[in-house]
Amino acid sequence: MNKRTIIWIMLLMGWGMLAQAQAHLFVATTGDDSSNGLTWETAKLTLASALTIAQNATGGAVIHVKVGLYAMPAEVTVYPNVTVIGGYAAGSTGTDQTQRLYPGTNSNWTNTSKVTILDGGYTHRVATVSAGGRLEGCIVKHGRTSGNGAGVLIDGGTVSHCVLLNNLAYNTADTTQAKGGGAYVQNNGKLLNCVVSYNRADNGFGVAGTTGDVVNNTITQNSGTHCGTVADYDGNLYETVVIGEQCWMRENLRTTHYADGISVSYYNPGTSAAETRIFGLLYAWTNAMHGSGQSNTNPSGVQGVCPNGWHLPSKAEFEQLVTFLSYDDENCCGGNATYVAKSLASTLYWVSSTTGCAVGNDLSANNRSLFNAQPTGYYYYGYAYMYTYSYFVTSTQTGSHQAYTYAVLNSNGQTLSYDAPEDHSGYGWQGNRNYAGSVRCVKD
Repeated sequence: MNKRTIIWIMLLMGWGMLAQAQAHLFVATTGDDSSNGLTWETAKLTLASALTIAQNATGGAVIHVKVGLYAMPAEVTVYPNVTVIGGYAAGSTGTDQTQRLYPGTNSNWTNTSKVTILDGGYTHRVATVSAGGRLEGCIVKHGRTSGNGAGVLIDGGTVSHCVLLNNLAYNTADTTQAKGGGAYVQNNGKLLNCVVSYNRADNGFGVAGTTGDVVNNTITQNSGTHCGTVADYDGNLYETVVIGEQCWMRENLRTTHYADGISVSYYNPGTSAAETRIFGLLYAWTNAMHGSGQSNTNPSGVQGVCPNGWHLPSKAEFEQLVTFLSYDDENCCGGNATYVAKSLASTLYWVSSTTGCAVGNDLSANNRSLFNAQPTGYYYYGYAYMYTYSYFVTSTQTGSHQAYTYAVLNSNGQTLSYDAPEDHSGYGWQGNRNYAGSVRCVKD
């Protein structure tokens, strides 16, 4: 072999090595998807755009993502031989990983100047990590799926040094349970050195899976989506929902008997069996209480019209519900911690509203909490405000008039409010027990 041939072979080998070199791509909240993504100065705006290029990189790719909030309009896939690394500070240059900010304490988990947040908006799973792919150094939140792995589906890949937060795996079909609110690990995937918190799922609340490694993670404060079903005296079955430390019925009560078998007076706003199934029955305060005295303790200690093992909620228990929802910004419309009405209200039947963050404004954005409040109105010498209001009976008196309190949602309102309506039949405030509202029971 002559010298010229050797040089030619060496050149070919060099070009081959160059062709196989790992690509480096960059993503920043100040980027532009029309840019090439090859430097911080020409960074991509979205992870999806960078992944499209990375998928076709011959030697694989590393995607570097600066701190900030990244809304994810659709699920992304981290492909084989692709690594996504979050946490690069706003002033980072190049690929020097000593400049990275890993998710640390709780206070950093929502601080967009400290962490890279991939937010699914509770509309889809955030990411799937394929075999040979890797995701690290990111906050993964607000994923939702009716399948497995709402935050991430680790399909043979690796997820490390991430925080999986406030994701929801929920299936409305009774026969199929969604598993792994934070992550589902399969095909020998790996979940390493992560924090998995405040996720919900039908089963495997934080993490679930088949085959793989789950090593050195902090998995805490995750919960189920429900606490089973409950039956009333009539044999009606009710779906339930876990919200914080409370388990509520996620349907309005529709029993015609107390748990002891005594008949209860009620009003039926439905015009068919199907509507009664959706809207439930309405109960006046006295009938809902079943002879118990008023209570604003938490729990109320008042069984009332509820099945055995369940009780009528006090105002304090509704306040606990609202407080828990306010901890997650996805429940709080417009970033206002008190605007949780949409999170409680169902996605159907409400009168539309043009008021921003109102229950009736964009019904598809309702029911993040799965509470599923229906607009049944109330009964007061006739049915009133159906499709516009929910009036929930509580066990609590309020104010100097000792009026009875109802927890209220309004199609044009943004908050859960409280009302003690005056009865105009001659009994004044004390007579507001003639108002009949919906009942949602809470598990003892």
